[in-house]
Amino acid sequence: MNAPTNSYVRGDRIRDGEGARHVTQKILITVVAGGVVFLLTNVVGPSDEDGPWQLVLSVLCGGIVLIVQFLASFVSQLAELRESVDKRFADIGEATKLFTEVEKLRGDGVPRLAEHATKVVSMGPEILHGFAHAEIDRLAAQMEDFTNLSAECAGENHDWLLTLTKCARTSIDAISTTVVDDGFWNTEPAGRYLTAQREAILERQIRVRRLFIVKQPEELAALEPICAEQREMGIQVQVVALEALPLYLRRGKMIDCIVFDGVLTYEIHADQLSVNTSTTVNARADEVQPLIRRFDQLWEAAARGASPNGTPDSVRLGPNGA
Repeated sequence: MNAPTNSYVRGDRIRDGEGARHVTQKILITVVAGGVVFLLTNVVGPSDEDGPWQLVLSVLCGGIVLIVQFLASFVSQLAELRESVDKRFADIGEATKLFTEVEKLRGDGVPRLAEHATKVVSMGPEILHGFAHAEIDRLAAQMEDFTNLSAECAGENHDWLLTLTKCARTSIDAISTTVVDDGFWNTEPAGRYLTAQREAILERQIRVRRLFIVKQPEELAALEPICAEQREMGIQVQVVALEALPLYLRRGKMIDCIVFDGVLTYEIHADQLSVNTSTTVNARADEVQPLIRRFDQLWEAAARGASPNGTPDSVRLGPNGA
């Protein structure tokens, strides 16, 4: 607390010194003006006349000069005060507008974010302050991107995937390619992702469909344990080989894509080495609808074939085997 107190004291001393200097300047100017008037009256006026009129005139002129200086200073300070008041009112207007917008998100974490952001930047080491500011800037940039209904980040963003799964309300439709997903389903993020999907199915009755696309039919057997596990969780699963698809469906780029609630897509993009390079979240209808149509076409094409266990996934066997 010593440093802020010392800075305030230094600021007060500086302001006091500037005020004393300005007053001294005004007094000197007044004395000089009065002296000049006194000399001029002695030179111009008759020398044989006695009386204090020269002194009175000098004092009067000096007083006028002093009053003019104070009036000029007052006008200047009044202009600065008006500018400051206008700026304050503008700030109040912006703050009121921001508060009105935040009021719409009272149930969300925005007020909590603002409260704790102001606390964290005033405590802890400098690196924590820098990290907090960087995170706030990143979040602000991300929110700005969302105003354009699309956002992109480098690599594969598992946090987005989990959050979108928890926010889904009607359906989750996913296309998974073995090129991108090789080894993913045995990782810790995959476990959290499947758990979130199971909770969505059980708690919110969300329909979850996953379509695995492999290059060769020989790869189907390797997916049997993965498909069996996900079916036990309530996920509808189908597997199809590229060779089994109609030619018009084989055209185009096969990318990992998840459609949430039929209005938003989560897309993973890979380079030539099959390394995930970026993730895109997109809610633009003209770009989402083609991906929805492609998923429906692939799903229907896979439904006409057989899943790894030889039974189409959409078929459920009754107690008598029918």
